[in-house]
Amino acid sequence: MSKEALFQCIDEQGEALFDMASRIFDHPEGGGKEYAAAELLENALEAEGFQVERGIGGLETAFRATWSNGIGGPNIGILGEYDALADRGHACGHHLQTPAAIGAAVAMKKIFETTDFPGAESAGVPFTITVYGTPAEETFGGKITMAKNGCFSELDIALGTHACGKAAFVGARSMALRTFRVTFKGKSSHAAGAPYNGRSAADAMLLSFNGIEFMREHVKDGTRMHYTIAETFGPSNVVPAVARANYTLRSKDNAYLSELEERFRKIIQGACLMTETEAEILTSENTFAARKPNLALAEVAVENLRQLGVPIDRESVRDSGGSTDFGNVSVIVPSALVYLPYCAASGHSQEWVDAGKTESAKSCLMNSAKVMAGMMYDIVLNPELVKNAQEQFDTE
Repeated sequence: MSKEALFQCIDEQGEALFDMASRIFDHPEGGGKEYAAAELLENALEAEGFQVERGIGGLETAFRATWSNGIGGPNIGILGEYDALADRGHACGHHLQTPAAIGAAVAMKKIFETTDFPGAESAGVPFTITVYGTPAEETFGGKITMAKNGCFSELDIALGTHACGKAAFVGARSMALRTFRVTFKGKSSHAAGAPYNGRSAADAMLLSFNGIEFMREHVKDGTRMHYTIAETFGPSNVVPAVARANYTLRSKDNAYLSELEERFRKIIQGACLMTETEAEILTSENTFAARKPNLALAEVAVENLRQLGVPIDRESVRDSGGSTDFGNVSVIVPSALVYLPYCAASGHSQEWVDAGKTESAKSCLMNSAKVMAGMMYDIVLNPELVKNAQEQFDTE
């Protein structure tokens, strides 16, 4: 048994996997409504002999597919996304993720079912592969909802991949994220004839923006705070009675994010006191957790990237600037998210959309499948890796 045979099995699936990714790309879906993508992926796994559970974790387009090589051993989860950005399409490379996961899972299944090669006694090593289909990462964070409904806790290891720029790396910390929608309520009046009778909701909103700007100097490094006007105020000759804004807070520390929220709420209260208005704060149902790094798994990932000859970033293990619901999995089970070269432009850009069906996309898909398969191969044949990952998880 060898990794070369494993990788060859993935190469043999190449055209079918890329066709699957292309079909997802051509029919972008998101926000938990990824019906066509989920069905395509579920059917592909069933055809390969995986036991598929559909509509799991409280989401219609989430699924779990399992295959076991005997009883016992580690349960290795491979997580894949397939949602697109609203009005933009697949500008984040998610169409590649689950086809890559399927390629890795199928290759592991086939090679361990085979018994006519040197070292075939290893085929009897027990383990389970669990492929999780996870929708809505770009919106409400499907993995967060799934985790709340009991998903992922049965796993010993969780792996995933994501497209990136020119060089591969393993994600260390990401940013915890919480969003808010605030409706300010004032009193309407004629802006010229009787402005003194009005109380401007717009003033309260703008004061909240200023408050956040003044707070920027007094937060820990790496904190991110964003805001945007959600709706226009109406005609300029009327004191606005209603104003709505959206806010996002981010931190690499889950506990510090809660501190930021307390200060943010005080800013909203202060803006209302200054303008004699009121505010209704709606908090996002799901909070994106900061990803918990696992250096033991990162070392396995980097070694496999080297074996594959994939260009690796100078910082082979590094933080990523955004937020991901994979972070909510990483606080449940030892996890690794590996980033593979795809497009040199910034993510969520038109350039990433344009790259969706190129040779670069196919290369990203194939390398994603191979690095996950290689990691699973190492973990299955070296039980100490699971122990090391768990020890790292417990001490982080």
